[in-house]
Amino acid sequence: MELQQHKQQPKTSTSNELPKTVLPPLTLPNQSEKIYRGVRRRSGNFEVCVVEPSISTPLRRPATSSRPLPLHLELRNHSPTGFAWGYGGSGPAQLALAILMDATGEQALALRHYQEFKFQFVAGWSDSWRITQAEVLSFLASREHPVACRSE
Repeated sequence: MELQQHKQQPKTSTSNELPKTVLPPLTLPNQSEKIYRGVRRRSGNFEVCVVEPSISTPLRRPATSSRPLPLHLELRNHSPTGFAWGYGGSGPAQLALAILMDATGEQALALRHYQEFKFQFVAGWSDSWRITQAEVLSFLASREHPVACRSE
């Protein structure tokens, strides 16, 4: 009986210190990540866009916007005529580099891994594809920190 009463009484602290707790890492909800999409048109043109959520407020419902993925020719000029996929050439290399650069904003990181990303993902894509920013970041994490990503 005494134990139950103790549980019901609010605990007060005489100290100004906060209790030491471990908080989980902050993660963004899935709806806030970028999605990269590509479509090969019947004309043979390749279209690539980035779909991103817009910032929502209590007065504005969440929405998405779409923009073309920049080529990022300033990093490497593999294919000034545009992106391609489905094989291991210069158009897919430009696409791989552009996706990594857009997903991370880190030039050195994108340059270090875009060729491997090209062969692992871009070279195998068919007429239309979709990849999330989380999938791109997971690929990069597995390359940058292979021991931490290895399953036991």
